[in-house]
Amino acid sequence: MAIDRRTLLKVAGLQAAAAVPLAGMAAGAAQAGAPRKRVVVLGAGLAGLSSAYTLMKSGYDVTVLEATERPGGRVLTVRDGFHKGGHAEMGATRIFETHEYTNRYVQHFGLELAPYDAGQRAFFVEGKRFMAPPAGTPWPIAGMTEAERADPFSFFPKYILSGFDQLGDVHAAGWPGAFPSTAALDRQTFAQYMRSQGASKAWTEWFFAQEGHLGRINALTVFAEEHVASGNTVTSIVGGNDKLPKAFAKALGSRVKYRSEVVRIAARPHGVTVNYVDRWGRHQIEADRVVCAMPFVPLRRVDLSGCFSPAKMAAIHRLKYVAAARCYFQTKSRFWQPTLGGLNLVGTDTSVGRIWNTSSQQADPKLGMIHSYMLDTDALDFAKRGPSSRVAHMRGEFEKLLPGFKGQELVARTKVWQEDRWIGGVTGMVDPGDLTWMYPAMRRPENRIHFAGEHTSLWIAWMNGALESADRVATEILEADRG
Repeated sequence: MAIDRRTLLKVAGLQAAAAVPLAGMAAGAAQAGAPRKRVVVLGAGLAGLSSAYTLMKSGYDVTVLEATERPGGRVLTVRDGFHKGGHAEMGATRIFETHEYTNRYVQHFGLELAPYDAGQRAFFVEGKRFMAPPAGTPWPIAGMTEAERADPFSFFPKYILSGFDQLGDVHAAGWPGAFPSTAALDRQTFAQYMRSQGASKAWTEWFFAQEGHLGRINALTVFAEEHVASGNTVTSIVGGNDKLPKAFAKALGSRVKYRSEVVRIAARPHGVTVNYVDRWGRHQIEADRVVCAMPFVPLRRVDLSGCFSPAKMAAIHRLKYVAAARCYFQTKSRFWQPTLGGLNLVGTDTSVGRIWNTSSQQADPKLGMIHSYMLDTDALDFAKRGPSSRVAHMRGEFEKLLPGFKGQELVARTKVWQEDRWIGGVTGMVDPGDLTWMYPAMRRPENRIHFAGEHTSLWIAWMNGALESADRVATEILEADRG
């Protein structure tokens, strides 16, 4: 039985508000004959590309500076080495039907979506491999209470849904500080909140085995993200999610400058100066406004020349990023089908994290594609092994966790996001007690510099968050320049 989070939210009477219209489709072009304003966008991830695209369509002179050689940021699709058109999503993977911005841009660029395998979930917990037992049969997890073992799903209202009642209106101006009920959530990690509601440690581990080991994340962040982001139908873009950033980059053309590292940002009375370095040397651009769509990790290496308030600087330096790693195996067959049929994932309480099946997203109908998705401490443990031994370690783990895996491997590929100097991790992670002040500080424009990125959105960790933040920033700029 899979956790149907959308149904749970409906039970709680909490529905995410519909997204506002995309700024570029509602704003219209700049006034005819008016001098074009220049906007420099820092970073060619989805947030930077989308904001640049919207502003270009609205008549702005746009330049995008990207330190790497490709667009997409944490949308990274790997194809090299895989057989028969196979591909692996090393970064952003899933798109729910509730992700209005992502789905709208997928449609806008004429891309297609493919559904994921909605098959069974297998488990490896407390050293035992098992499937979800039939109703009326206790779960074989010794650390749970007797009542939890009888039906662990029945405890969702008590252990988790109760937190949504404290959220307030996440779309209201002044959230979260304007709602006193959020303070208690802000002071706890997600794991601490569940334990405070009576969950056994084994129940929380069973939950994280399916949803990812993110117990150390700020509880208010988790509840706000789940309130807006969860859904029932899981898809990804046919042929690879990087087709979306590539579509933006193609539309922007030469406006995107790759291998261009930003080294200094300085505010002027009526504009912003940006210095960057490329293969030809150091350059300077004078802009009317800047969109900062860089993760805060590389932004910390930029000379900010007193641009920002103490609160903004504190947010830039204190926001953490969740460690994340993936290890993919393309297999000779979908060897699990004779015994399991459809397979959604294998949830484990081991350092392997979750084993996801993405075979349904592949071009070839017979080859398999499965991978380990590790978060936080699991990803840190994986990284400690060093590049030369990671695949061998994971191969051994898969042989224990998935009967029939031995001898199936065709190709293996890995990615460790905290080792990427231009990213620093998979998503922003706010410490307990920090979201109330950090959320508005991260989003607030200062000195004609506007901030986009999933870390500035309620849809933290999602492509939809990057795109939503870009729409917000484009609206800020359009409204400010119209007086």
